[in-house]
Amino acid sequence: MLKQRVLTVLLALPLFLALLILAPKWVLIPFFMCLVGLGTFEMASMLVPRLENAFNPASQQSKPPLWIVPTAVGFACLIFLGSSVYSADGGRGMVLAGMLGGILIGSFFAPDNETAFARTVALLVSIVYGSFPWLATWDLFLMGEGSRYVLYLCTVVWAGDTGAYFGGKQFGKHKLAPRMSPKKTWEGSIAGLIASVAGGLICNAVYQGQLGPWLVIGLASLVGGAFGQMGDLVESTFKRFSGVKDSGVVFPGHGGFLDRVDGLLFAAPVIWFILYNLGK
Repeated sequence: MLKQRVLTVLLALPLFLALLILAPKWVLIPFFMCLVGLGTFEMASMLVPRLENAFNPASQQSKPPLWIVPTAVGFACLIFLGSSVYSADGGRGMVLAGMLGGILIGSFFAPDNETAFARTVALLVSIVYGSFPWLATWDLFLMGEGSRYVLYLCTVVWAGDTGAYFGGKQFGKHKLAPRMSPKKTWEGSIAGLIASVAGGLICNAVYQGQLGPWLVIGLASLVGGAFGQMGDLVESTFKRFSGVKDSGVVFPGHGGFLDRVDGLLFAAPVIWFILYNLGK
């Protein structure tokens, strides 16, 4: 299993970094839309059947119609496309209105009110979870006129993940959130925050301080690392609620796509907010 995990990282990470650094904007927009679609697909695949069964136990013997999950993916991609191509006022307002209208129309095809409500909630959560964080990531890309802020985001989150894993393995004694994720500890969490701050500061040093003032970068790294850990816990809760071990099977040895980017999804908006308001 460890060999498979390492091989997956060695193959996927260079490809991701090469696209992020070298690809032009017209290539990155479809690439980000693929990420949006993949994350939305996994979340909707987990939540739609589980929520329908929870709100309407009589539906446990039936499966949601096949068009439900593609509908969520389509609207999530539409949000990202409209928001990345058009202005914030025009593009996002237009696609949000279309998304809400589509969800309401989709619920009309439900066999009963309970299923309609469950389906609407599942679609809303899946679409928002799958698209909005990538909009923040895209804004980070535009903020830096290139990939440097997105690479900084990845460094903060992935350094935090690594620090939390090894810190928890070496020193972990006190459970952090046993109901949500039994293996995580306070010691690992603290080690992860230290690693996130260190990774963020090192990244700023590599860019010769051009990411922003050192104090702001340290703050963004600390808060971003904390939100990254929250993202991991929230996704663990979704998986436990849905009764699955992994969000999908995209990455051999690593589970699903959301299993790899859950921290990024929560860290991106808060890092963007801090850097946008305090970084200049």
